[in-house]
Amino acid sequence: MRATLTRYRFVLFGALFVLIASYLSAQTAVIFVADDQGNVGRIVAGQTIGTQVGSLTDSQFTPNQVIGLAYDSNTNGILLFDRNANVVYTMDATSGVSSVLFTTPGVELQGGAVYGGLVYGINERTQQLVAYTFAGVQQSLSNDVLTGHNHSLATNPLTTTLFYLNNSGEILSVDSGGDDGTLLLSTSNGNAEDIAYFEGDYLVATYNRNLYFLDGLTGAVTIYLTDSELAAVGVTGSVSGVVLEYIAVPEPGTWAMMLVGLVMIAWIGIKRRVS
Repeated sequence: MRATLTRYRFVLFGALFVLIASYLSAQTAVIFVADDQGNVGRIVAGQTIGTQVGSLTDSQFTPNQVIGLAYDSNTNGILLFDRNANVVYTMDATSGVSSVLFTTPGVELQGGAVYGGLVYGINERTQQLVAYTFAGVQQSLSNDVLTGHNHSLATNPLTTTLFYLNNSGEILSVDSGGDDGTLLLSTSNGNAEDIAYFEGDYLVATYNRNLYFLDGLTGAVTIYLTDSELAAVGVTGSVSGVVLEYIAVPEPGTWAMMLVGLVMIAWIGIKRRVS
């Protein structure tokens, strides 16, 4: 009886080690960058070598002007906002296969964010925040007029809030109904087609051949990825979209804890066969 209890304790402790290890995984950011023609590249933060995800032209589409990206974790889909064609595309982040998600007749949608189960964007003509279901049904917002002229829209995964960068260089939070919140940062550069939260800082697409890093404390802007680095992942046009996906990556200590747990469970299994 005592030996059986001891086995159960070992199994329990082993399973506990594995469970704790799974929760101690660090997160790393995967950066998706797009140009105005719908070419999308994928680069892991801290690296300069990535891969091409795909291109809208590979799926036989003829994009007009893609401005803004969003990421949908439920489908692992990258949303591309073609404002001039009034189309929102979705591209599988693994295979690169694209399809039309919905159309926006009369609305030049840009920026883009997935928030609260809806697809948000900015109407270029009216500078209003707009929201759609994934089936393309436009929603009614309580107060949809944004401050200044804006192209970029994103979500902060830590605070789960929407924010945008206007042409005055102000990064402002905005709620789901369109009401401005707090001023998050002022910067000298408000020229942005898209923006993404990046571990306390920001990444900015400014419709040229570089992707920029925006310091979240000082507002200083520097180059994050160069023309040649972007071209290497198939982003060959004007950079107009950026979005991040955060994935769990176990650290070395976490791998060790998980290994100990698995060894404990395996040892009990072997011992039971022998006995």
